[in-house]
Amino acid sequence: MTTMFFRSRVIVYFLFLSLITSCASQSAATQASFNPSPEASSPSATQDTNTPSPDAGGPIVLTIWLPPAFDTAGGNLAASLLQDRLAEFTNQHPQVRIETRVKAEDGTGGMLDSLLSAQTAAPLAQPDLVLLPHIQLATAVQSGVLFPLSGPTSEDDAHDWYPFAQQMVSINGQSYGIPFVADALAVAFRPTAISDVPPNWSALLESRQTLGLAVADPWARFSLAELSALHLKAGTSTDFTFSQDDLTQLFEFYSSAQARSVFPFWLTQYETYEQSWQAFTEGRVPMVVTWTSKVFDSRNVDVLGAPLPTQSGDAFTVVKGWVWAISTPYAERSELISELAQFLTTPEFIAQWSAAAGMLPPRASSLAAWSPDVRQALASQIVSDAIVLPPKANLELWGQPLADAMIGILKQELTPQEAMEAVLAAVASPNE
Repeated sequence: MTTMFFRSRVIVYFLFLSLITSCASQSAATQASFNPSPEASSPSATQDTNTPSPDAGGPIVLTIWLPPAFDTAGGNLAASLLQDRLAEFTNQHPQVRIETRVKAEDGTGGMLDSLLSAQTAAPLAQPDLVLLPHIQLATAVQSGVLFPLSGPTSEDDAHDWYPFAQQMVSINGQSYGIPFVADALAVAFRPTAISDVPPNWSALLESRQTLGLAVADPWARFSLAELSALHLKAGTSTDFTFSQDDLTQLFEFYSSAQARSVFPFWLTQYETYEQSWQAFTEGRVPMVVTWTSKVFDSRNVDVLGAPLPTQSGDAFTVVKGWVWAISTPYAERSELISELAQFLTTPEFIAQWSAAAGMLPPRASSLAAWSPDVRQALASQIVSDAIVLPPKANLELWGQPLADAMIGILKQELTPQEAMEAVLAAVASPNE
């Protein structure tokens, strides 16, 4: 693949962004409610109607919490698009002012921690709308800091959302948000180093090409993806509980991959995807498991992407996503905040923002609006059958035992049988 091709691809990509931004600014906002569950109740039905509202006699100030990657002051095209979209909403609602605050995605002082702290210590400091990582949604709902978000939707609109999008927001049969964007595991490679990525385990083993990977990832997301693919091959939907047979198949593959230098022992030093990506950028591995946002980054003009190799060879992956969720303590604001969330998730705006940010749209119509290039081709391969990562509690239950098992196999300290037994024992007694 020539340098001229890559330059041309980048030029087409940014011409597309300019075009859809211009078109969206000339069109009226499209109503786009999200309601995969007809049982979902109105937010106002569960919020405290006794909470005093600060809106009487003055402007309505809506507070939005955003993760750092979505900061409207980020200085890039995606940040500008979100800032302009919020400004457009306030222009349509002159009585409304919007304030955004950036919160870390996780940890002390992060998004979820701050929501839980505000609930008990300072209820009036709760935000009205949050852009929450989907793996935190279940905990937030169980803690009572989020409220169902639903509305009328046509059958055509319901079919516009990919299955993984519905998984992102559904808790016990109710919808607690509207999907915004997602990021999926895939393989990045340079065509100057290898011609293509083997699609299945057998071909990968035969290639003897090293596949970079964050082996020590404490949530073991690659292993969860491969185990889930085995489940789906058997015709069952994954519930992130895995059998002896599932684990043994995976660990025998890891053992063979270690023997053929596909997964050499030195990969065990990588705990994060940033670390394994660095090995790829330095040329230490010809391909690497990473997030699609890395593959889609316009700065990586010499990088292509492919689906994860799976046992069957069928394209499959897991995604992490972000959802707009209502957290206001003021019941009378629910309708306005729901309107804002819908305004931020129209097909046109999701198409613009996801293309600019290099993330996956949760709507088919939004992906169809992307420029028809290699990015769209890869996204189209993986979105239909993708599933979301489980809630954080499941990741913590399975993640470290799976990571320890892979490390033990690659260091030749555990056999596949021993690794399987160790994982099942750790999951059965997580506190020991």
